[in-house]
Order: sequence, then C-alpha cells, then structure tokens
Amino acid sequence: MAKKKTKTVRAEPVEAQDFLLEIGCEELPADYMPNVLEWNHPQPDGLATAAIRALTEAKVVFNHVETQGTARRLVLKVLGVQPVVREEVEGPPLSVAFDAEGKPTRAADAFAQKSGVKVAQLKKKETARGPRLVLERETPVQKVLTEAVPAIIGGISFPKTMRWDSSGVRFARPVRWLLAFYGTKPLSCSYGLVRSAPETYPNRRLPQKPKKISSIKDYFSGLPGFKVQLESGLSDDPEHAKGFLPVKEKRNKLLQQLKTAAGVGGRLPDETTEEFQWLLDTVTFLAEEPVVAAGSFRPEYLELPPEVLQTSMAKHLKLFSVRERESDKLLPKFLAVLEGKPENPAVVMANVDRIIEARFTDARFFYKEDTKTPLQAKIPQLGKVSFHEKLGTVGERTHRLAALMRSIAHQAGLRIEGSDCERAAGLCKADLVTQMVREFPSLQGVIGGKYAEADGEPAEIARAIAEHYQPRAAKDPVPATSLGAVLGLADRVDTLTGYFGVGLKPTGSADPYGLRRQALGLVRILIEPPKLVSFVGLSFDTLFDLSIKSWGARITVEPKTLKREIRAFLRERFEWLVTREHPADRELVSAVLAAGDDDLADAWERLSLLRKFRDDTRDGRRKILEQAAKVAERTGRIVQSVKGMDLPALVDAAVLKDPLERDLWQAWSRLAPRLKEQLAQRDYEEATRSYSTLYPVVHAFFEKVFVMDEDMNLRRNRLALMKEIYQSLSVTFADLSRLAL
Repeated sequence: MAKKKTKTVRAEPVEAQDFLLEIGCEELPADYMPNVLEWNHPQPDGLATAAIRALTEAKVVFNHVETQGTARRLVLKVLGVQPVVREEVEGPPLSVAFDAEGKPTRAADAFAQKSGVKVAQLKKKETARGPRLVLERETPVQKVLTEAVPAIIGGISFPKTMRWDSSGVRFARPVRWLLAFYGTKPLSCSYGLVRSAPETYPNRRLPQKPKKISSIKDYFSGLPGFKVQLESGLSDDPEHAKGFLPVKEKRNKLLQQLKTAAGVGGRLPDETTEEFQWLLDTVTFLAEEPVVAAGSFRPEYLELPPEVLQTSMAKHLKLFSVRERESDKLLPKFLAVLEGKPENPAVVMANVDRIIEARFTDARFFYKEDTKTPLQAKIPQLGKVSFHEKLGTVGERTHRLAALMRSIAHQAGLRIEGSDCERAAGLCKADLVTQMVREFPSLQGVIGGKYAEADGEPAEIARAIAEHYQPRAAKDPVPATSLGAVLGLADRVDTLTGYFGVGLKPTGSADPYGLRRQALGLVRILIEPPKLVSFVGLSFDTLFDLSIKSWGARITVEPKTLKREIRAFLRERFEWLVTREHPADRELVSAVLAAGDDDLADAWERLSLLRKFRDDTRDGRRKILEQAAKVAERTGRIVQSVKGMDLPALVDAAVLKDPLERDLWQAWSRLAPRLKEQLAQRDYEEATRSYSTLYPVVHAFFEKVFVMDEDMNLRRNRLALMKEIYQSLSVTFADLSRLAL
C-alpha cells in the first residue's frame, strides 16, 4: 500500500521548540499497539496521524512528529513547533463593511465586537473572495496546544473503548496521568477528569511515586532510571533514515537477545510465521524493561505434537519455544521475557516452570483422551456443531466439500481419486470436536492431521487435513500438496457461498466472519499452487454454480446476484494482494482483469507476463509492449466512443476504399488466425509480439484516414475493423489501452 503523505506546514527553526505529550494509562492490549504506533503504514486512527490532523486544523506550524510507546504509556513528540499561531479571520466585504463616506457600517462593528477588537484594529485585505475586512490574530502556541490535547487523544481509534469517569470521554483503557511540555514549560491540559502535571511514573516494578520532570530533555534522559524502554512508532520526518516507517529498535534488540539466549545448539522457531511475529510484538510492548531468561521442562512432554507445545507456550504463557539448530525438533527449553531483571531469577523461573508443567499435563491428558477413538468415530458429532445459525451444521458441509473437490480437480486436470476427495472432506473437520482443539482453537487442522496420521490414514490424506486451513494469514505458507490445496479451495468456496448467500457479507471495515481472510487465502492458493500443479482453467462461474446448487434452499440471495458479488469480492482481494507490495502494478492489474476475472490463476499468469514486458528493456520487450499498447489504445479509444452502436459482425472488405485501410485490413487478415491460435494456447507472449506488428499500419491508418466518414456503410465497416483488432486482445489477454507506458 502506498504511504500516506499527510500535509503538514513546515516551520523555520528560529524560536521554535518541541512539544511533548505523554499519555499514561492502564496497560493497553499489546495487539492494539502496532496500529496505534502505525507500524505498517500511516493510517487515520494512529497517534501520529491523529496529532498531525489536530495540530494542522489548529493551524499550528511545526516540522514533524515522532511517536513512541509501551502498553502503559504513549509518547508524542512534535519537533519545531513555532511559538505563535497566526491566523486570519475574514469578515464582511469592504463594500458592506464601509459606507460611501468610508465610515464603518453595522456589519463592521458587529464583526469587530464578535472578534473582541475595535474596527481600527482590523485590516483591509485582498482575499480569494475579494477585498474584505480581516482580523489578523496571534495566539501563543501553548494555549493552542493545550486545547488540542483532547483532540489528539480522542483522535486515536481502538477496536474497543471504555468510559471510566463521569466526564464520558473514551479510551481503550483508563487514562491515569498526562504530561505535557512545550520546550521547558509544562502545559496545563486535561482529558476527562485527568489533569496534566510535570511528572511521570516509573516501571511498575519500582515504587509508584510520581517522578518530577523539568523539561523534554529531562524526560527522555530520565527514562533509563525509571526502567522504561520506549518502542518507536511512525515518524513523518522526510529526512528520517527509514522514511516514514519506524525503526523498531526495542523489538530488534529483544530479538537479538532471544537468539543469544537460545544457545549454541538451539534456535528460535520460524521467525516469519504469524504466531512468532505476534508473540515478539506482544512481549516488546508488554515489558517496559524486557529481560530474557531461559527455562526448561521435562523431556517426556516432547512426545506431544510440537505444535501443541509451541502454541501452549506462545498463546497461554507468552513463552518462546526453542528448536535444534539443524532441525525442526523441539528442545525441552523455553525463553521467557520478564519485566526487568528479578532479584531472585531462580524463584521466578521456578514459578514459570510450575505453570508450564500444569499446561503440558493438561495437553497430554487431552491428547490421550482424543486418541482413544479415531477421527472417523468423531464425524457424527459434527452434526451437533453449528456452522452458523442460518447455515446449518459443520457435518452438512462434508458432502458439499467432496463435490467441490472433485470439480476443482477435474477442471484443473489433476489426478486425484474421488475416494481421496471423499475421505479428506469427511475427516477434515472432525478435530473440531476434540478436547485439544477446544483448548487450542488455532491448531484446528494441524491436530486433525496429527490424529489422522496416528489412525493410520494415508499420508496424503493426513497432510491435506493439516494443510487445508493454510494460509491463515497474509504471510502464512500455502498448502504444499495438491490434495491439500484442492481441499483448501473447496472449503473457502463453500464458506463464501454460504455467508454471501444469506446476506452476511463484509461491510466497510466490519468483517465478523473473517471472509476477507478466506477470500485472500483462496486467491493465494490459486496463484501460488503446489509444485507441478496449476489451477489455470479453473472457472469461478462453474465452481460457484455447483456451490450454490449444493447449498440448496438455505441460499436466499438470487444466484446471479450472488455470483456477481462473490466474483467482485475475489477480484478486489486479488487487486489488494498484488498492489499492496507493488503499487505500480495497479494499471497492469486493471488491464488484465478487464480481459476476464473468471479464472484468476490465468489472470496471474497474464499479469506476470505483462510485468516481464514492462520491466525488461534489454531485449526490446518493453518496446514490443509499448507498440502493442498503442495499437490497443488507438483502436480502443474510437470503439469506446461509439459504444452501443450497431456494427457488422464481419468486416465487408469490398467497402474499404482507401489504400491505407486496405493495407490494414490485409495485415489484420494475415495476422488474425495466428493470433487466435496463440491466444487459444495461452501463448500470451507470442500473441503480444504478433499484435505489436500491427503498429506501423495502424499508425499510418490513423494519420491519414478519417474513420467517421459521412458514408455510414463505410464508417460502420471501419469501426467493425477497429473493434475486431481491439477486442482480439482486450477480452482475452489484457486491455492494453489502459497502460500508460
């Protein structure tokens, strides 16, 4: 996603000073912090953007903002704030403010009285709305900053907020103290019933007595003594070394400490997974003075699936598991991030050991109980598990999934047995009724795969069950097997059809059923298939027809409307996925999808080829694309201008008279059969090369021939020729007329 550049007024450094605001509160949920500090990109509800918006509206002149924080305090620093806020308030036009003799009228007197000044103190100025009476006002910035603080704090948005006093103001957690400075001068401001004071509070491990602060410099220099390490957030300083993005110094330092503590023979789990990133973010924000300590557990627990141990440590205890350096095998060791260095580390870690022992004992009990019966025996219980009150039970889904899997495999030309589809679909949801998944919901699928393996199910069935929820997040891996990918697609198609079919589609930012994530997973599987697998040729139209039919009477949305809504939804997810990291590809995506979005795997191949043509200047590919785009642009523009006009289905060559148009017709007649064959074989590269060869004759034609001739028969035939040439690529490969090369 492109970085949002919020317009700010840049100040001269003369007399300017910095503004500091610390918002002290009860611990915020760690999950809220990345958005508050705008770690991923500027957004309308973060601290930096809220401050820029409030200060800009108050006409405060400043250089840039910086944000930092922990779960217990949010810190805003605004650099280069000018000491005076100057503004002009426009009054009545001069023709209304003064009479013919130049004396002030009642309008001028009223404006002066309202402004608290005399008419003589007002200025006559030329404005965008003509000559007017103007009040030029200067306000000390301290007063403006004081008044802006509630807007800054209230401008931060959270998933959930609360009230805690009679003022009615809201925040994610109760605000307990405020500190505000302009240079060396403390400011008196408030939020709700909390009034600011020139003091802050130290780490919770220290006595909670307020610490006096004399200046902004004193505040930051005192933090180490208060045992507080702030994590950096968004900076809008264009000269910042990292641009707009935070450097995450605290997080990176903590990661290095964890790697060191893992030891010579150990290593951390995969750092790219969503679970690891979440855990690292969480402990970074929760601990104001993070210290890493190592602990261990009894090796006998390693008999449990490693995913169970790792998830139990991460989700419940905020602990990092440790693996062997040269393999994925877990070691009987864990890493804890503590709040400061304890006086007696052995006692603290012994307490952690006892907690982890209890958790692992429970997990072992769940595992033993679950494996007393095979997954097959658990399937009948799925009839009692609600999918949604409007969508029946999970047990009803298994038959629909098997039919969808067979259709997907057939369309994609995959050699998957129907019996494998039946078995994988039948077992894939059985782990939802296990005690292990009830305790660790994030392990659904993973546990099913483990239990299927223990039951002696074929390896491909067990792995498909384990993989079919992947990807769970944007950066998670996709299924690595063909059966797992097909099951994952079927699961998502069935889910989207069901929820959209009863009107439960996402609206705005609300997506209570995670359908955007489901759609994104579907798109990723299509464009990132397993090795030796391609989903090119998989038609959404065919697939959703089958899915809608399989849902039967539960679907309440008209089928054509339903298919249109789902396709638009998947198209939007495809566009988002591609342009999130590569904004420059937006017009390529538009060109490709204009030619068809029924087969997104094919759309991805077409997009990839366009990228190659655009980015490769060495062998002339870009020149070829430019010429092909010019052909599409010139023919498409005139065809679009007469959209709806009744044109001949075939060009009558006998009507064409001008030598240049006959040259174009002959060139097109020779090229069209070859181009049609290339497109039928999806040889899009050669098709683009062939299409580009029309450029010289198309250019010559448009330079000399007037298409819109007075002879209607001639005009219609010329337009029919333009339409043939334009649509040959625009409805099959890409609408190259959309490219600005």
